[in-house]
Amino acid sequence: MGSGAGGSYGGGNGGSQPYAPSYHVEKSMHERDLKNGTYHDGHYDKNPTAKNINDMINGNYVGNKNTNIDMPYVIDLKGNIILGKRNGNGKDGAPTPHPTLIGGKDPQVQMAGIVHIQGGKIASYDNQSGHYKPNSKSMGAADEAFGKLPSAVFKKKKGH
Repeated sequence: MGSGAGGSYGGGNGGSQPYAPSYHVEKSMHERDLKNGTYHDGHYDKNPTAKNINDMINGNYVGNKNTNIDMPYVIDLKGNIILGKRNGNGKDGAPTPHPTLIGGKDPQVQMAGIVHIQGGKIASYDNQSGHYKPNSKSMGAADEAFGKLPSAVFKKKKGH
């Protein structure tokens, strides 16, 4: 996998926050999420499809050999990769954003983005999150977390 400093894994999310070891949801997103029904009473709902990626690995695949999907992911403060579908559980079917992968009040992450799975293999991951806007320098946290997964679940050989 590549790193976020240039290449296909970084930038392009409409600006980023300054580099930090963890990120909070940008305050400007709370009003939007209130309208969408995924944020209320000072906390985010939990996406019912959210799972630790380790619980999704079946042998050499994430899911199975027919899994083809782009899924939002977050890396929590413990280094776990949490994935979930943008399932439209918000008000009027609004998609569920990155903070719902953890849920609760002030869900902090080391990294957030989209993981691209093709044929059950991780093809790539990036830092595309409008809620957290992680700095591309935080791709190191993603590289470290994804680097702990079995190499068989990657479409290409891991490494830079």
